[in-house]
Amino acid sequence: MKFNTETIDDITVIEMPMDALDAGNVMTFKTDIAPILDKCDFVVFNMSRVKFVDSSGIGAILSCLRKIHNQGGGMNMCNVKQQVIQLFKLVRIDRIIDIHPTKKDAVQAFQGEASDS
Repeated sequence: MKFNTETIDDITVIEMPMDALDAGNVMTFKTDIAPILDKCDFVVFNMSRVKFVDSSGIGAILSCLRKIHNQGGGMNMCNVKQQVIQLFKLVRIDRIIDIHPTKKDAVQAFQGEASDS
């Protein structure tokens, strides 16, 4: 799985390349995202292409969050489709991961923290 990344200040924006994050691709996702997460503390997942997430996808997102938190960083999301936001609210992920309407908003939410690290 190929991830496009962009670094803005000390914040890494990762564009999710799939339409669905589910049992069919979650192992590949976890394997391929790990080396990217190893190199960054503050991450924004751009979810603009993702239309569907299942329970295994939620687990993968939470494992990314745990890894980033263990490194002393944080994770935000942006451009999350309404049907995915509804699922995140149902399982309360929106309480532990900040969801922003745009990449700019998600990056700005970190800029004070990232420059302090």
